[in-house]
Amino acid sequence: MKTTLKLFTLLFMVTAFIGCNNDDDTPVPTEFNVTSIMPTSATPGTEVTISGTDFPTNPADISISFGGVAATITSATSTQILTTVPAGATSGEVSIVANGFTKTAPQSFSVLEELEVATFSNLFAPQNGGFGQGEISGPFTKFSFETGDVTDSDTDWDIAFRATTIAVNGGAVTGTNDEPERNGNAGAAIADNTFDDVLSADGLTFAQDGTGAFAIPTGSDNGWYNYNFMTNVVSAIPGKILVFRTRDGKYAKVEVLSYYEDAPANPDGFAAAPRYYTFSYVYNPNDGETSLAN
Repeated sequence: MKTTLKLFTLLFMVTAFIGCNNDDDTPVPTEFNVTSIMPTSATPGTEVTISGTDFPTNPADISISFGGVAATITSATSTQILTTVPAGATSGEVSIVANGFTKTAPQSFSVLEELEVATFSNLFAPQNGGFGQGEISGPFTKFSFETGDVTDSDTDWDIAFRATTIAVNGGAVTGTNDEPERNGNAGAAIADNTFDDVLSADGLTFAQDGTGAFAIPTGSDNGWYNYNFMTNVVSAIPGKILVFRTRDGKYAKVEVLSYYEDAPANPDGFAAAPRYYTFSYVYNPNDGETSLAN
């Protein structure tokens, strides 16, 4: 009897020991879910919010990559992760790794190019004739926002200048002598605002050149400039910002700063060399993007 009791006790202890060893107290990893990413397109350095459920709250426990490039995590809660688009990121999937699980954001992400903010100085826009000196003629000086420079190309130009007239590479010929052929889809609008406060091309109506008229109206006080016949000075009208749709459907805004060589603060209309444009511009090189915030 005692032997049987000892065997039973020993068997119970062994069973209990084995049972204790099989009782793993390590918590089972929680599988998180990703519901959205906002925004879905941005330039490197932009903050991005990833929303979902059951995220770790320690940023060190999370890894995120944009197109395979690791991103820095700013903060994390169980429902939201803040990160930034890393330099060198490429468009594609956003991958989130945590708790032993790997998920991708439900929307693909587009990495945008930075807006180009620049000032172009002394674009020479001569013309022949006019002011009682015969019929106006002469080639327009063409400019490309993509290259940020003047161009002799018959196709790769967006806007063109001759004296105070500005043409766009879109629409039809106006009937003006020596005007360039339009072969793009450029258009123009005039926004009544300050340069810094024109933040987007959204909501603007873009006109194109056509028979008898340019998209940007010509003549003093009709478009971008005023002519003071007493001082013989052409000056940009404050608060008239030119917004362009380029030949290939991108967007730019322009503020004309001066019509005279080297942009004198107070030009002498009888001595300063005219027809030299200095202008600031912001160009958005991204397809389908209308932001112009500088």
